[in-house]
Amino acid sequence: METSPLFDGIREKWIDQGIQQGIQQGIQQGIQDTILDALEENIGRCPEGLVNSLRAIRDIDTLKLLHRRAVKAKTIDEFMQALNEAVRKNN
Repeated sequence: METSPLFDGIREKWIDQGIQQGIQQGIQQGIQDTILDALEENIGRCPEGLVNSLRAIRDIDTLKLLHRRAVKAKTIDEFMQALNEAVRKNN
């Protein structure tokens, strides 16, 4: 059974899905890291709760929006407001 064409097709599909999922996760983590870098540059160290909330967001468009907000944020509260709005919209 492991050498059947059907099994090969299924295995290929699973591998492709795994690769795509890995790429997606890499993009998410990269944007999340960039947001944290921008916040640390503008504001200083980020609270752990903020980091955890940010890491929970998976939507790429939301992360891109938050990156723009992080670059412009002057205070942690200003960014937290944007983060809380994004979390509410995604739930």
